[in-house]
Amino acid sequence: MGYLSPLPVPLFVALGVALLLTPACRRLALRFGVVDRPGGKKIHGQATPLLGGVAIALALAAGMAASGTADQASLRILVASGFILLLGIWDDLDPHAEALRWWLRLLYEGCLAGIVVAGGVRIHFLGTPWLDVPVTLLWIVGITNAFNLLDNMNGLSAGVAAIAAVTFALLAARYVAVGPEQLPTATAAAALAGACLGFLPANFRSRIFMGDAGSLFLGFLLACLAVQGSWRSPTVPTSIIIPLLVLAYPLFDTALVVILRLRQGQSPVVGGRDHSSHRLVRLGLGRVETVLLIYLFAASHALTALLVSSVTLRLSLLALAGSASVLFIFGMVLRKAPVWGVQVPEEGSDCGKETG
Repeated sequence: MGYLSPLPVPLFVALGVALLLTPACRRLALRFGVVDRPGGKKIHGQATPLLGGVAIALALAAGMAASGTADQASLRILVASGFILLLGIWDDLDPHAEALRWWLRLLYEGCLAGIVVAGGVRIHFLGTPWLDVPVTLLWIVGITNAFNLLDNMNGLSAGVAAIAAVTFALLAARYVAVGPEQLPTATAAAALAGACLGFLPANFRSRIFMGDAGSLFLGFLLACLAVQGSWRSPTVPTSIIIPLLVLAYPLFDTALVVILRLRQGQSPVVGGRDHSSHRLVRLGLGRVETVLLIYLFAASHALTALLVSSVTLRLSLLALAGSASVLFIFGMVLRKAPVWGVQVPEEGSDCGKETG
């Protein structure tokens, strides 16, 4: 287990910084009126400060600095993530307004993804840049927005991101000898996990939301780390499967929303209370129970990814088929939940904001 030795420093530094900065960002948001007010598609019952994403980003930067392992590609990812954070802050300044049209947002995100790709962070398994580059850009933009959509209940997006980051950190550290990019990937993922864990206590108590700034930042960074790392396994196909499994739940939630909205004649690019978490609440679960159940799904897929990294292609395909089957059945159940045009009932505490 000596390969885990680079991880504690960035993880605990980021955790400590996030615990300190989250209350400070809350006070700053209250002072300048950067709050998310209830109404419309929101499901919380009182105005809640935003800017939690700023605390997460600064904690991550502190953790990476403490590790001393960041390479040029990692710094480029961090800079691009900072610009995606600015887009989220711009949106958070008026959460009920459409700050940018959806296609302008995608264009902006695509340009930032291009900055990362230009630094050499891209997939290589397709064998030609003409395919590798567009698929990488699509992956980064897609995962970025998947986490933005997932940010609709307290602790949900940050908790799923923490599970994914821990998994990436363990896998990258385990195979640190594969390439020079492995150690920076491992320490950045560990720092991200610490930042999310440090943010969660205040978020679960409805003290602060991460806002678009946080959800876009988390999605962009995780997408880049998934591309940056070399996920060693017995075969190339299983190496490709690993990032898909680690980020399976955000992908599932986005696919569920898009497919069911199109079937209902609804636009997939406007907000709504029809995500998997909302549907679970409509089926009778409490919000905390809902978030914990989704954590369980995310963790089970993360464990499957760890398994896939060590077994043959045949066993990997069996594991993938099992995971896909579970999510398919889950989706078939969730589609029955009556959410269109129905108010999600309030339950004592204020939970979450809809950013999708």
